[in-house]
Amino acid sequence: MLNVFKQFKKEDIPKLRYGILHSQVGFSDGVSIVMEQVEKVMSKHLKIPKKNIFYLVGKSKYKSPQISENEILWQWHPVNKLMLRHYHKGCGGSRSEKIEKALEYAKNVIGDFIEKNKIDIIIVHNSSHPINFISSIALSRHYRDFSKRGKRTPKYILWWHDSHLERKSFQNPANDIEQYLLEGVPGRYVEYIIFINSLQIGRAKEYFAKLDKIKPDFSKQIFLNRNVVYNTTDTFIKSFNDLKSKDFNGKVTQFIRDFKIKELLKKYGLRFPEVLFCLQHTRILDRKRIDFALQYCYELLCKLKRKKDVRAIYFLISGQHAEGNPKKKLIKLNQKLSKIYPECKVFLVFAEDYYNKTRIIFEDYPRIFAKLKGFSTFFSEVEGFGNNLLEVLASGLIPVIYKYPVFKKDIEKYRLNMVALNKYEIDEESLLKTMEVVTNTKKRRKMIEDNLKILKKNFPHRIMAFRLRQAFTKKRMHS
Repeated sequence: MLNVFKQFKKEDIPKLRYGILHSQVGFSDGVSIVMEQVEKVMSKHLKIPKKNIFYLVGKSKYKSPQISENEILWQWHPVNKLMLRHYHKGCGGSRSEKIEKALEYAKNVIGDFIEKNKIDIIIVHNSSHPINFISSIALSRHYRDFSKRGKRTPKYILWWHDSHLERKSFQNPANDIEQYLLEGVPGRYVEYIIFINSLQIGRAKEYFAKLDKIKPDFSKQIFLNRNVVYNTTDTFIKSFNDLKSKDFNGKVTQFIRDFKIKELLKKYGLRFPEVLFCLQHTRILDRKRIDFALQYCYELLCKLKRKKDVRAIYFLISGQHAEGNPKKKLIKLNQKLSKIYPECKVFLVFAEDYYNKTRIIFEDYPRIFAKLKGFSTFFSEVEGFGNNLLEVLASGLIPVIYKYPVFKKDIEKYRLNMVALNKYEIDEESLLKTMEVVTNTKKRRKMIEDNLKILKKNFPHRIMAFRLRQAFTKKRMHS
């Protein structure tokens, strides 16, 4: 390891070896997207060779010599799920034995990874969230054991996407679970925190005050070693004219072919100009409020049918489903809505049903739907920031959204062009605004051009590079 001194210098950054730890990598969840962005920023803007960046994850979509996988670190590992199931009731007896055995094994996996790859700095995504119970606590125990023996450890940087402080479902943990949270979710060995929105800092204070009882002045130190890094994005088109050019037409053609859209329209006697394309560019989770997005599409279509030659909406959800069965609920809801609105046809389509039938990837869908003159829905109740929201904007799609708390605090001030709702109510005003977006080319052009300028100015990846440099070079809080 190069960490002979307490503090790395700017010129050390390209020479250091970096470990990135999370449940998974390469998937369509927000953290995986950020991990990919971080690597690009480290490589392009900080000149860190890719051979110096190593991943330790529970599951990876891609195989690479730089990626180490071990299922014990995956959020859906049986023992991790066991802890989550007993979050409010507490664990004991044989359950505690299973948990402790898993923690010891995970600690050794992490230790071996750090030693094998000679890691100088470890960037840990979401060790602040109980969804990563096993990996977070095991990492904290690695630091505990090495500190006791006076052995060196990598600098511990936490990328705080989410936490047990921000989700109602993780309030009121059982006493033994609370002790685990204090021990290592994320615990007292974190040395620098990157928050993704400004609301998180206030919520974290109470937790860090509890850690002061274990490690005096921890909260004071950690609040000198933190920063906010909003999700950032490339702009995937240079201007509105890119949507009218031949560029990317191959992907659009492939989408139409692989998803058998022509066959679908023929079956229902529809012509292409009669179909409006809507993208829900998220995973399938209850908090994404896709149920409301479906209702919104039916109301919009009924209104459009009376004024324009639009007879159907093709509604695609680009991400995969989470645990549970939110997908089945959406199918039932769509069947119900189709009976309530018999004159309106909304095709509910899940991209995950085509993952093995197409080479189109998650990142392609926003630009495809923008080329098809579509729009997007983003009605999430809660978001850490809004990575998927930035992606659709950067691709030339205009979204209809709900103003979730972080949007109001951190995003609204940039005045991005979109249709925004204050409540989960489908009102006349928002429907008329959305109708204008999808039918008025001149209006849509102006909105898209303005959004691209705002994104280039306020959300470029180079901002992330500057903040990362600060995190890497800040003085360490422990050895």
